[in-house]
Amino acid sequence: MLEVMLYRLIQAARDLNIRNKLFIAFIVLNLIPLAVISVWTYQKSSSLIQEQTNIYTMDMLSEVSKNIELHMHDIERLYYSIFTNQEIRKSLKAVNRQQWTDLQYVSADKQIRNILYGLISDREDVEGVSLYALNGTSFQTSMYAKKLDLRDQNWQVLQRNRGDLSWFNPSGQQSVVAAVSTIYDVDSLQKIGYFLLTYHEEALYKVYSQIKLNEQGELFIIDSHGQIISSRHKELIHHTPSESYLQKIITSGDTGDFADDIDDKQQIVSYQRIQNTDWKIVSIIPTARYSEQSIMLQQWMIILFVVVALITLILGYYLSVSISRPIRQLSSIMKNTERENWSISFNYPSRDEIGILSLNFNRMIARIHYLINQVYEEERLRQQSQLKFLMFQINPHFLFNTLETMNWMARIEGVPEVGKLSKALGDLMREGIKGKDFITLSEELESVKKYIYIQKVRYVDKFDMQYDIDPAVLSVIVPRFILQPIIENAIVHGLEMQMDNGHICIHAYESEDTLVLAIADDGLGMSAAQLETLRHYLENPSDSTLSGIGLLNVHQRIQLHYGEEYGLKINSIEEQGTTIILRIPNRLLMEKRSEFSS
Repeated sequence: MLEVMLYRLIQAARDLNIRNKLFIAFIVLNLIPLAVISVWTYQKSSSLIQEQTNIYTMDMLSEVSKNIELHMHDIERLYYSIFTNQEIRKSLKAVNRQQWTDLQYVSADKQIRNILYGLISDREDVEGVSLYALNGTSFQTSMYAKKLDLRDQNWQVLQRNRGDLSWFNPSGQQSVVAAVSTIYDVDSLQKIGYFLLTYHEEALYKVYSQIKLNEQGELFIIDSHGQIISSRHKELIHHTPSESYLQKIITSGDTGDFADDIDDKQQIVSYQRIQNTDWKIVSIIPTARYSEQSIMLQQWMIILFVVVALITLILGYYLSVSISRPIRQLSSIMKNTERENWSISFNYPSRDEIGILSLNFNRMIARIHYLINQVYEEERLRQQSQLKFLMFQINPHFLFNTLETMNWMARIEGVPEVGKLSKALGDLMREGIKGKDFITLSEELESVKKYIYIQKVRYVDKFDMQYDIDPAVLSVIVPRFILQPIIENAIVHGLEMQMDNGHICIHAYESEDTLVLAIADDGLGMSAAQLETLRHYLENPSDSTLSGIGLLNVHQRIQLHYGEEYGLKINSIEEQGTTIILRIPNRLLMEKRSEFSS
């Protein structure tokens, strides 16, 4: 089934006219490469835009991370200034040894607070600083400071601390983050206390709030557990979202990006670890916004493709029409030759292949026209000479007068049958000398009936004659003398040597603007070899050695007047009979009528 469909498709493509073939070829050779190049360019450009956007986002996160690190370095310098202060170290060691009275503690607390206030007074980002002795005694400026309890999870980070500043997110305090460290004596390297600094979350947010991802993008900071430390949505601070993408960030490396479905939308997640912390800054950008440039590029590519396609279609149609027009004109002129119009010519003002073809075509038409006229005249003269030779090989007037004399003598002597016979022969000869080339079918049948009468007298009623004639065709004009040779052939070759009496039937009717005459007999018929030989002679008259006005002569005269698609068809079966069919076109009959009447 598939092979049949493929064959039909290929055949349909072959049957297309030249204009459509050129147009389709032009479109295929231009639009398909253009479409492939456009799609490939868009994909490469879109991939490059996405890659560059990812690089830009990661660079942006890296810069934000560095800015946050700079602020943390400032806090570290503040921390260094505090734990290297001699008065602070002295006070912490004294408290640890419990050498102070209450009055001394109040005095020392006031002095240390003044030192701490002096260090942070010009810093709006620092909420406060607290110092704790090993026994829990505190010196603080922060309103968020609380009693130190190392069993609390907020303070467990101090157990792992070795003097470096550590950052964490204190629970219950949405507005601050904390930096803690263990304080060691610089002389003895003994632990003498703890350091706590509370940092405004808003100050941390300001570091990255100026970064504009897009209208729907999000940027926030999380800790190692996925808890949000800083965000523009303050109500989310200290919350741990349940989204799966946070787990990917926590378990992945220091930096990276990936695509994920968030809130039923495809989004790009990028993250960067902040140095000296276990925090990561995270950006979330919707893919739709992420690929705005790709969408714009796609729209421009579509517009460009449509414009180029329209131009290609217009140019392709113009070129295919201009190239195929002379070919179609030449083809149309050639079709006119099928109607035997030999006065046509094709003039193409060019020396290309079509110009050479048109020149040779004109020469060929002129030569064919000349040869047809020459052959037609020669054949017409030959047919007329054969017919005239038969009809005038004796003096027709003399013969006619003699037959009339025989008719009256037969009547006087009382032999009417001889008179009828001589009169029938005379009438038959009278028709022969009229010189008409075309007569009505009715007139042709009258001549046939006279001929049949004569032959029945000769053969003593050896055969019967039947007529099946459609009255509508009696007035049809036919070439003269086309039935008698066929009937004579049926009598001589079909019925004469037959032992039993025979039958001959003439059928005449019209079929699709064609007059059909069928002469059938039930005589001896022909063998297959004889039938094949006779058919060969009808198709190839030049091979025949026959002469006279028999079947071949009738066949040639019909084709001479009406064309090769008309003439005689012979069917015969040995010992069963022969049928000869004549076909004559009706569309030329009125023309022939005007010819013979003029």
